[in-house]
Amino acid sequence: MKNKIFVLGLDGATLKLLDRKELPTFQRLIRRGISGTLLSRPAITSVAWPSMVSGVNAGKHNIFDFRRGDDLKLSIDKKAKELWDYVKTIAINVPMTFPVREIDGVMISGMMTPSLDSKCVHPEKEKDFLKSINYAFEPDITPTSIEEGIKTKFKLIDRYINFDYELFFIVFREYDVIQHFFWNDNLEYYQLMDQYLKNFLKEHNEITHFFVVSDHGFTKIDKTFNLEKFIEQQAYSQFIEVGGWGALYLKDKSIKETVVDSLRDFKDNGKTILDVYPREEIYWGPYAKEGPDIVVSPKRQLGYTLGMRTNEVIEKSDKKNGCHLEKGVVVLTGKDIIPTKKDYKIFDIFPTILKLLGKEIPDGIDGKSMI
Repeated sequence: MKNKIFVLGLDGATLKLLDRKELPTFQRLIRRGISGTLLSRPAITSVAWPSMVSGVNAGKHNIFDFRRGDDLKLSIDKKAKELWDYVKTIAINVPMTFPVREIDGVMISGMMTPSLDSKCVHPEKEKDFLKSINYAFEPDITPTSIEEGIKTKFKLIDRYINFDYELFFIVFREYDVIQHFFWNDNLEYYQLMDQYLKNFLKEHNEITHFFVVSDHGFTKIDKTFNLEKFIEQQAYSQFIEVGGWGALYLKDKSIKETVVDSLRDFKDNGKTILDVYPREEIYWGPYAKEGPDIVVSPKRQLGYTLGMRTNEVIEKSDKKNGCHLEKGVVVLTGKDIIPTKKDYKIFDIFPTILKLLGKEIPDGIDGKSMI
């Protein structure tokens, strides 16, 4: 029997969130398989998912953010081959897959898809089913919309699980939204998934290997750091373009060391609160020079996140109460998997899946197989 792999992507999930008695199905998976943290640096959704499905860092796949200036980054900007270039795949709601391209299988694009009238589904005829279930690409920021989004994706699984595939890869972005805006009020949504998985895994024993993965972790936050305001106060504005998610593009490269030092030295209440990564520490490869010169990440474990449209460099967070951590989660169960606990990197998922499916792992990737 050939291997069949199912990958459940829970955007922003952590081992700590999943490993609790109220979630018996997740606990059973964790105990029976390989489990651990999944390092994602920088912990940015638009960078992380392409890294996971290609096995390489952004300097090789060329997606560094959701946008650069006013230009959205799209699937056509990606430069690396992905899992569905090697295996017959059902890919649903994976970020940075709009517009979809023709693959051997089915692809439904993810976040930043403008509407069902766009190039969001392959094959095209599957749009009729999406319209019949009122499919939405992103939930509204309400508990009702989040729950509806999760349940609608259950319908997608139930439909496409009977198609021919080697790899089934679906991402639930709803969990990222829950934790950004409703931190500590999310157990019921995980219980919803836990109950679905209990029945699903009983019914589908043709699946030989089952993954749970996330693109980054999450934690509670209560303060914002306004990077643009900091740059303005330091009189750097004329030399620096501030991008999204802590990205700094230097118009004058000679000030790089000075900017890095000033950010690393910044304190709030006597504590240094910023992780600062010069480009060469986190990106390498033929497209690395296209990325930001510096990436700034407030220490979420201390309660800080990036803020915008605030009057001060540091302010109380009045909209979000949760934000990303660098360590997400990976769980792998199935045939010949020996229970193990270990820390992994986001690049490791790609070669692990190819190895399980008996495919040759290409040269030049940044990950290593978990098995």
